[in-house]
Formats: sequence, C-alpha cells, structure tokens
Amino acid sequence: LTQTAKIGDRIDMRVRTNTGFHAAPPSAPMILIGNGTGIAGLRSHLKARSATGATGETWLMFGERTLAHDALYDEELQAHLGDGSLTRLDRCFSRDGGDARYVQELVSQQARLLTEWVERGAHIYVCGSLEGMSKGVHAALETVLGEAGLAALTDAGRYRRDVY
Repeated sequence: LTQTAKIGDRIDMRVRTNTGFHAAPPSAPMILIGNGTGIAGLRSHLKARSATGATGETWLMFGERTLAHDALYDEELQAHLGDGSLTRLDRCFSRDGGDARYVQELVSQQARLLTEWVERGAHIYVCGSLEGMSKGVHAALETVLGEAGLAALTDAGRYRRDVY
C-alpha cells in the first residue's frame, strides 16, 4: 500500500478473524512469544485476559531491536504485571551491546521453566516475523520440548502461530 496507493485512493479491505489464534481457556497458563509488530497479536491476548479476569498465568517473551527506541508498550506491560494479568515478562533487544540476543534465545535460556509451564498445561502462542523469529523460535521449542512434544502440543491446539 505504501508503494502503490496514492493519498485519497480507495482501498477495499475487510477484517478477518484468525481462527487458529483464539485464546486458551481462562484457567490455562499462556506463553506468548513474539517480536516486532507481533506485539499486536500478543497484546490482544493480554488485554482479553485482564478484562475477563482469567486466572491462568501469562508469560510474555518478546524481542525488539533496542531498549532505547523499541520498549513498546512498556507502561502497559508494567500495568499488566502490576494487576497480575501478566505473570512474567522477559524481553531482549538484538542490537543492544552486551544483551544483544534474539527471542529464540530467551526460549532456550528459559528451557526448564518453559517445560514446567507446558507440563502444567500452558498454551504457546507465537506472533511476528515468519522468516527470522518464528523459524528460530520453532527450532528452539523443538529442542526444549522435543519434536514429538511440540507435535503433541500442536495436535492438542496448545501451540498456535500467527506469523507473517
């Protein structure tokens, strides 16, 4: 659109729901993993859990480029931590010195805790970049949970992706 549409052009579009990205039951733990604009899909889950008083724990692992410019929705995320609708927040910034890492590295580093959450019934949602992040996160999840374990989560509807 930014390359071909001119100001004032009419653009036909519609909103579609993503039937493969619906929320986990309110009592189930959720692990939300994403990067960049993927925060939009993950925020919707956080907002819904906050609004409905969901009792399941919620963990967000999110990556961006720099803390100084990309700490997106920090006040909102801190508020979710404060009201309990977000249980845990792990962020990484790939272009910052010293802490330069990607979200898939968070998955690997938190393998033990992530496995514990999954054993307690956690649903995993991945939202963001198809080419970089989602492939790396998928590979990290396969390493942590095993190929069969991740396939079982997928079959049970507990591993969902909205990647583009």
